[in-house]
Amino acid sequence: MTSLNVFALTGAAAEPFVEAGHRIEFVSCDTVYAAVERIEERPALSEDSLRTQHAIVAQVAERVDAVLPARFGSVVDAGELTRLVVLRRDAIGQALDLVRGRVQMTVRRFTSLVRSAAPALPVARSGSISGTAYLQERRSAATPVLSSDIDAIAAAVRGLVASERAEAGHGHVAATVYHLVDRGTVEAYSEAIQALRSRIGTDTLTVSGPWPPFAFVPDLWA
Repeated sequence: MTSLNVFALTGAAAEPFVEAGHRIEFVSCDTVYAAVERIEERPALSEDSLRTQHAIVAQVAERVDAVLPARFGSVVDAGELTRLVVLRRDAIGQALDLVRGRVQMTVRRFTSLVRSAAPALPVARSGSISGTAYLQERRSAATPVLSSDIDAIAAAVRGLVASERAEAGHGHVAATVYHLVDRGTVEAYSEAIQALRSRIGTDTLTVSGPWPPFAFVPDLWA
Protein backbone atom coordinates (compact mmCIF):
# COMPACT_ATOMS: atom_id res chain seq x y z
CA MET A 1 0.00 0.00 0.00
CA THR A 2 1.37 3.42 -0.95
CA SER A 3 1.93 5.87 1.88
CA LEU A 4 3.09 9.49 1.98
CA ASN A 5 6.47 10.33 3.45
CA VAL A 6 5.93 13.95 4.52
CA PHE A 7 8.96 16.24 4.36
CA ALA A 8 7.26 19.55 5.08
CA LEU A 9 4.02 21.45 5.28
CA THR A 10 3.99 24.55 3.10
CA GLY A 11 1.89 27.60 2.43
CA ALA A 12 1.95 27.08 -1.34
CA ALA A 13 2.60 24.41 -3.94
CA ALA A 14 5.50 24.13 -6.38
CA GLU A 15 6.31 21.89 -9.32
CA PRO A 16 7.45 18.32 -8.50
CA PHE A 17 11.20 17.80 -8.33
CA VAL A 18 13.71 15.01 -7.81
CA GLU A 19 16.41 15.15 -5.13
CA ALA A 20 18.85 12.27 -4.51
CA GLY A 21 16.57 9.91 -6.39
CA HIS A 22 13.44 10.90 -4.45
CA ARG A 23 10.49 12.37 -6.36
CA ILE A 24 8.88 15.09 -4.28
CA GLU A 25 5.43 16.46 -5.08
CA PHE A 26 3.11 18.92 -3.37
CA VAL A 27 -0.33 17.69 -2.36
CA SER A 28 -3.23 19.78 -1.11
CA CYS A 29 -4.26 19.25 2.53
CA ASP A 30 -7.15 21.35 3.74
CA THR A 31 -5.83 24.95 3.70
CA VAL A 32 -2.12 24.10 3.22
CA TYR A 33 0.10 21.82 1.16
CA ALA A 34 2.49 19.00 1.97
CA ALA A 35 5.76 18.17 0.23
CA VAL A 36 5.69 14.38 0.05
CA GLU A 37 7.16 11.28 -1.54
CA ARG A 38 4.94 8.30 -2.31
CA ILE A 39 6.56 5.20 -0.81
CA GLU A 40 5.84 1.52 -0.25
CA GLU A 41 8.09 1.07 2.83
CA ARG A 42 8.91 3.29 5.77
CA PRO A 43 12.47 4.73 5.42
CA ALA A 44 15.16 3.32 7.70
CA LEU A 45 16.88 5.72 10.05
CA SER A 46 20.54 6.29 9.15
CA GLU A 47 23.01 9.13 8.83
CA ASP A 48 22.60 9.09 5.06
CA SER A 49 18.81 9.17 5.26
CA LEU A 50 18.95 12.13 7.65
CA ARG A 51 21.25 14.00 5.25
CA THR A 52 18.85 13.25 2.41
CA GLN A 53 15.91 14.48 4.49
CA HIS A 54 17.74 17.75 5.17
CA ALA A 55 18.65 18.19 1.49
CA ILE A 56 15.04 17.63 0.39
CA VAL A 57 13.67 20.11 2.93
CA ALA A 58 16.26 22.65 1.78
CA GLN A 59 15.08 22.19 -1.80
CA VAL A 60 11.46 22.64 -0.71
CA ALA A 61 12.44 25.87 1.06
CA GLU A 62 14.04 27.13 -2.15
CA ARG A 63 10.72 26.70 -3.95
CA VAL A 64 8.15 28.04 -1.46
CA ASP A 65 8.06 31.04 0.83
CA ALA A 66 6.72 29.36 3.98
CA VAL A 67 7.82 25.88 5.04
CA LEU A 68 7.44 23.82 8.22
CA PRO A 69 9.86 20.87 8.07
CA ALA A 70 8.47 17.55 9.27
CA ARG A 71 10.41 15.27 11.57
CA PHE A 72 12.07 12.24 10.01
CA GLY A 73 9.75 9.30 9.41
CA SER A 74 6.48 11.26 9.21
CA VAL A 75 4.76 8.57 7.14
CA VAL A 76 0.96 8.67 6.84
CA ASP A 77 -1.79 7.90 4.37
CA ALA A 78 -3.58 10.74 2.59
CA GLY A 79 -6.63 10.64 4.84
CA GLU A 80 -4.58 10.67 8.03
CA LEU A 81 -2.53 13.61 6.76
CA THR A 82 -5.65 15.64 6.05
CA ARG A 83 -7.10 14.79 9.48
CA LEU A 84 -3.88 15.90 11.18
CA VAL A 85 -3.85 19.20 9.29
CA VAL A 86 -7.49 19.91 10.08
CA LEU A 87 -6.95 19.08 13.77
CA ARG A 88 -3.97 21.46 14.04
CA ARG A 89 -5.14 24.03 11.50
CA ASP A 90 -4.73 27.06 13.75
CA ALA A 91 -1.23 26.12 14.98
CA ILE A 92 -0.09 25.35 11.44
CA GLY A 93 -1.48 28.61 10.09
CA GLN A 94 0.20 30.66 12.82
CA ALA A 95 3.52 28.87 12.32
CA LEU A 96 3.43 29.37 8.55
CA ASP A 97 2.72 33.07 9.06
CA LEU A 98 5.72 33.29 11.41
CA VAL A 99 8.22 31.57 9.09
CA ARG A 100 6.99 33.07 5.80
CA GLY A 101 9.88 34.81 4.04
CA ARG A 102 12.25 33.88 6.85
CA VAL A 103 15.13 31.50 7.47
CA GLN A 104 16.85 30.04 10.50
CA MET A 105 20.32 31.03 11.71
CA THR A 106 21.96 28.89 14.38
CA VAL A 107 24.50 30.25 16.87
CA ARG A 108 26.50 28.03 19.20
CA ARG A 109 28.38 29.41 22.19
CA PHE A 110 31.34 27.26 23.19
CA THR A 111 33.24 27.12 26.46
CA SER A 112 36.51 25.51 27.47
CA LEU A 113 34.75 23.99 30.47
CA VAL A 114 32.72 20.79 30.14
CA ARG A 115 29.14 21.40 31.26
CA SER A 116 26.51 18.91 32.27
CA ALA A 117 23.16 19.02 30.55
CA ALA A 118 20.81 21.75 31.77
CA PRO A 119 17.07 22.21 31.29
CA ALA A 120 15.95 23.53 27.91
CA LEU A 121 15.13 27.21 27.91
CA PRO A 122 11.65 28.50 27.07
CA VAL A 123 10.73 29.17 23.47
CA ALA A 124 10.43 32.86 22.70
CA ARG A 125 7.21 34.32 21.49
CA SER A 126 7.21 35.72 17.98
CA GLY A 127 8.13 39.38 17.68
CA SER A 128 10.86 41.36 19.39
CA ILE A 129 13.33 39.35 21.43
CA SER A 130 14.01 42.25 23.79
CA GLY A 131 10.70 42.08 25.67
CA THR A 132 11.06 42.40 29.43
CA ALA A 133 8.81 39.43 30.19
CA TYR A 134 10.70 37.03 27.93
CA LEU A 135 14.09 38.12 29.26
CA GLN A 136 12.88 37.51 32.79
CA GLU A 137 11.60 34.03 31.88
CA ARG A 138 14.89 33.19 30.22
CA ARG A 139 17.00 34.41 33.14
CA SER A 140 14.88 32.40 35.54
CA ALA A 141 15.34 29.21 33.52
CA ALA A 142 19.07 29.56 32.80
CA THR A 143 22.18 29.46 34.92
CA PRO A 144 23.70 32.94 35.39
CA VAL A 145 26.54 32.25 32.95
CA LEU A 146 24.26 30.77 30.30
CA SER A 147 21.77 33.62 30.61
CA SER A 148 24.59 36.14 30.18
CA ASP A 149 25.84 34.35 27.06
CA ILE A 150 22.40 34.35 25.45
CA ASP A 151 21.69 37.96 26.37
CA ALA A 152 24.94 39.05 24.69
CA ILE A 153 23.96 37.22 21.49
CA ALA A 154 20.43 38.65 21.61
CA ALA A 155 21.75 42.19 22.07
CA ALA A 156 24.10 41.84 19.10
CA VAL A 157 21.26 41.09 16.67
CA ARG A 158 18.46 43.12 18.23
CA GLY A 159 16.13 44.42 15.55
CA LEU A 160 17.10 41.70 13.06
CA VAL A 161 15.31 38.75 14.65
CA ALA A 162 11.63 37.84 14.40
CA SER A 163 11.74 34.98 16.91
CA GLU A 164 14.29 33.19 19.05
CA ARG A 165 14.68 29.80 20.67
CA ALA A 166 17.53 29.01 23.05
CA GLU A 167 18.71 25.72 24.53
CA ALA A 168 21.31 24.77 27.09
CA GLY A 169 24.15 22.80 25.54
CA HIS A 170 26.19 19.73 26.34
CA GLY A 171 29.92 19.30 26.89
CA HIS A 172 31.84 22.14 25.30
CA VAL A 173 28.66 23.71 23.86
CA ALA A 174 27.40 26.16 26.48
CA ALA A 175 24.27 27.14 24.55
CA THR A 176 22.60 26.95 21.17
CA VAL A 177 20.48 29.86 19.97
CA TYR A 178 18.16 29.62 16.98
CA HIS A 179 17.11 32.87 15.29
CA LEU A 180 14.40 33.37 12.71
CA VAL A 181 15.36 36.22 10.38
CA ASP A 182 14.01 37.74 7.19
CA ARG A 183 15.75 36.39 4.10
CA GLY A 184 16.85 39.89 3.16
CA THR A 185 18.62 40.49 6.48
CA VAL A 186 20.90 37.44 6.52
CA GLU A 187 23.95 39.48 5.52
CA ALA A 188 23.32 42.14 8.18
CA TYR A 189 22.71 39.40 10.76
CA SER A 190 25.97 37.63 9.86
CA GLU A 191 27.89 40.89 10.13
CA ALA A 192 26.42 41.54 13.58
CA ILE A 193 27.42 38.06 14.79
CA GLN A 194 30.89 38.51 13.29
CA ALA A 195 31.29 41.74 15.24
CA LEU A 196 30.31 39.90 18.42
CA ARG A 197 32.78 37.11 17.64
CA SER A 198 35.53 39.70 17.30
CA ARG A 199 34.72 41.06 20.75
CA ILE A 200 34.45 37.76 22.65
CA GLY A 201 36.83 35.55 20.65
CA THR A 202 36.18 33.77 17.37
CA ASP A 203 36.85 30.34 18.88
CA THR A 204 33.92 30.58 21.31
CA LEU A 205 31.09 31.43 18.91
CA THR A 206 29.96 29.87 15.63
CA VAL A 207 27.07 30.69 13.33
CA SER A 208 25.56 28.57 10.57
CA GLY A 209 22.74 29.06 8.09
CA PRO A 210 20.59 30.13 6.48
CA TRP A 211 18.57 26.96 7.01
CA PRO A 212 14.89 26.07 6.74
CA PRO A 213 13.21 26.90 10.08
CA PHE A 214 13.64 23.49 11.74
CA ALA A 215 13.61 24.94 15.27
CA PHE A 216 10.37 26.88 14.81
CA VAL A 217 7.95 24.09 13.98
CA PRO A 218 5.18 23.28 16.48
CA ASP A 219 4.79 19.64 17.47
CA LEU A 220 2.41 18.55 14.76
CA TRP A 221 3.02 14.82 14.72
CA ALA A 222 2.41 13.81 18.33
